[in-house]
Amino acid sequence: MTRERILRFAMMLYQLYGLSNNELERIAKAKRRYSTHYRAAALRHLVIDAPLAVTGGQPFAERRRRVRKHYGI
Repeated sequence: MTRERILRFAMMLYQLYGLSNNELERIAKAKRRYSTHYRAAALRHLVIDAPLAVTGGQPFAERRRRVRKHYGI
């Protein structure tokens, strides 16, 4: 990734900080409304905030798969 893309993604993460899980889930599911990167940032917040019962303490890629399955994304 180039530095600009990394900084842009970091800004998207910052903009989504503090939103509720319901709002993040709505953003992650809205394919036609938000960009892919914005939805990925919302999904990252959902993965970080997911309970241990959902993630099982797995590495990030597996946690992301489990969270997507849990929320139906």
